[in-house]
Amino acid sequence: MVRSFHISLALIASFQLIGQDVFEATLIDTRAQAEDYAPVLRDSGFVMCSIRETAGGAIGFTDATTDLPLSDLYWVPYKDGVAGHPVLFSANLATPVNEGPAAFEPSGTTICYTRNTVLPRKLSNLRNANGQLGLFFSDLQAGIWSEPRAFAHNSTKHSVMHPAFGPEGNTLYFTSDMEGGYGGMDLYRCSREADGWSAPVNLGPMVNTAANEVFPTIDHLGILRFSSDREGGLGRLDLYSCAPSDNGWDRPTALPEPINSSANDVCYGPDPFGPGALFSSDRTGADRIYQARRTVPKFRDCTEQRTNNYCYAARTRAMAVTKDLPLEHVWDMGDGTRVTGSVVEHCYARPGRYEIRSMLVDRNSGDVFHVLRSNELVIEDIEQAFVTAPDTVRTGRALELGSMRSNTSGKAIGEYHWDFGDGSLGTGPRTQHRYAQAGTYTVRLDLILNPRADGTILNQCNTKRVVVIDRFRDQEDMAVVATYQDALGNTHSFDYQELPFDNMGLDLALGEDASFSVELFASRHRLSLDDPRFTEIRKFYPVIERFDPERGMYSYSVGSSKTVADLYDVFRKVKELDFLDAEVFALKEEKLIDMSRLGLASAEELTHSKLRTNAIHFAFRSAALEAGSEPVLEQVTALMGQYPQLQVVIEAHTDDVGGSEYNMELSQQRAASVVDHLVANGIDPERLLPIGHGKNQPIASNRTEKGRGLNRRVEFRMVMKGEEQAFQKTR
Repeated sequence: MVRSFHISLALIASFQLIGQDVFEATLIDTRAQAEDYAPVLRDSGFVMCSIRETAGGAIGFTDATTDLPLSDLYWVPYKDGVAGHPVLFSANLATPVNEGPAAFEPSGTTICYTRNTVLPRKLSNLRNANGQLGLFFSDLQAGIWSEPRAFAHNSTKHSVMHPAFGPEGNTLYFTSDMEGGYGGMDLYRCSREADGWSAPVNLGPMVNTAANEVFPTIDHLGILRFSSDREGGLGRLDLYSCAPSDNGWDRPTALPEPINSSANDVCYGPDPFGPGALFSSDRTGADRIYQARRTVPKFRDCTEQRTNNYCYAARTRAMAVTKDLPLEHVWDMGDGTRVTGSVVEHCYARPGRYEIRSMLVDRNSGDVFHVLRSNELVIEDIEQAFVTAPDTVRTGRALELGSMRSNTSGKAIGEYHWDFGDGSLGTGPRTQHRYAQAGTYTVRLDLILNPRADGTILNQCNTKRVVVIDRFRDQEDMAVVATYQDALGNTHSFDYQELPFDNMGLDLALGEDASFSVELFASRHRLSLDDPRFTEIRKFYPVIERFDPERGMYSYSVGSSKTVADLYDVFRKVKELDFLDAEVFALKEEKLIDMSRLGLASAEELTHSKLRTNAIHFAFRSAALEAGSEPVLEQVTALMGQYPQLQVVIEAHTDDVGGSEYNMELSQQRAASVVDHLVANGIDPERLLPIGHGKNQPIASNRTEKGRGLNRRVEFRMVMKGEEQAFQKTR
């Protein structure tokens, strides 16, 4: 059986849990002409309010205070922090007046947005109507937004604006200066009812103050964020956050810098699919869209990167059989390399999965005579950020740097940050840099991983030294890539690690507690011993069929001995008869367990054990169970109930009375009858495999009635699930 050993070159995972996050605010390039504000994430982009000239538009109104055109809603493609070209969101919704902040129901097919309640023919009419703002709804129908319909609580006496839908879409939050509030502008909510939206309810004194509370947003967890110019902020309008509570809302807390600033910061909308959010601010003098992102301090706790070591060694004692026969010990390292001898030292070119086999090979023909042991070696790079770069470079020449050999154990990398050691920084998985001055520089690579489900951010920072040589020095360029010697002349040597297989068990004393046979081949499908493939070999040796639970295969072999040396001549004969895949296999010794010990045996004792019994009786020339069989079957049933992981191969045998085909079919039916009985008593059929061997495996002479009675038997071969789980695959 091939065992798998997983070797990570790091003893301790080097990625750090970050306890103190920081925030970044990055300007998004929306190709602004005047003002861009109030972004709302939707699908693969965001909708924003924007003041910009519309090509071919006939809208000539301007704001009386700023003399700027009035705002419209625009759609902006957006991915990985990069905005595409803005386009008018919907011509059906665009009017001569302001279309302001918007919100979408969770389905995305209904929009609620702010607009002047009056659509005048002249701007003077808008001024006379006091320009009150209200909310309007529109539905997406066949790809077109429907005619807007007014919110039931719009008014000519006060404004209703800045909508936000709750997570389920059944609550609408908004801003209003209606009577009965706590100050200038307050936040309100309405609930969806059968006949429309309920009466507005003020969010209360925990949220609202004597100042202005505006621009609410609600995320998928129900967290409320809004802007307020209350006392204690950094500037004018600052962003606040509060969670719902049993009594309404928790006390709002201000978002940290640099999200908040001394300017107006509004409309904070978290990305439900990412770690960031969008908001707007006039900190540069005009309203712009920003990306807010929680991250970690860069280049903190950097460690020197370690060299990945792919070199291994193993040894085994010389075997006497190689002196007596033309056999030699060969290691197959799994990467195409074979090493002859009892000692192997080998370096792999790269990480990977390698099946290492220790074998005895025929020196004359090169055929594999016997595989002593086979194990899988899994090599991984050390879990670390890894700087791939030459050790040396000349001044003024591009140094290529990469992070491709970094090992994050499957954790997705969100950001790549580089510090080149000369005051310059870079980003991306690949980069390049030119040094102006000769010297030794420490390059730092910091990987920021995507947040985990609980929001925790992981990062890793490793360093590599790079020697920069004056390009005008009168000498040839040093080797750019140094394998065993660095640019300073320091030689690096690799210590061979011992293979993690307990020396692969290769000090097995052949001939002790083992027997061997020459396996012709193995098959998942059972073959008749009268198969034409066995015609020639049966002239020399009887063919033995065995079921191997470890591989879930039927094995067909010839010869049997306590030592491999005795089978060399059989091996050569088998090869002459064109069984090209034949090898000498060690037969796993199965311990016979006595019925009286069955109920007391441990799981370890039961594994690879066999219960042999003549106390299961069948009717003459029949598979029907007869009276007297119950005690054994009840004991086996109880044992399988005690050990749910126990699997059993039921093998039935006959004497030699009758033909081979008849006895094979009869024994298979009898094994199936035992399985049926156990299943009827509650045993999962997936734990049982019936096999009939007919008269092919006698344990006594068929010349006497006593011998024939011993041969008419049932054997229960037991293995524990987890080691051998292939029963169902052979059916």
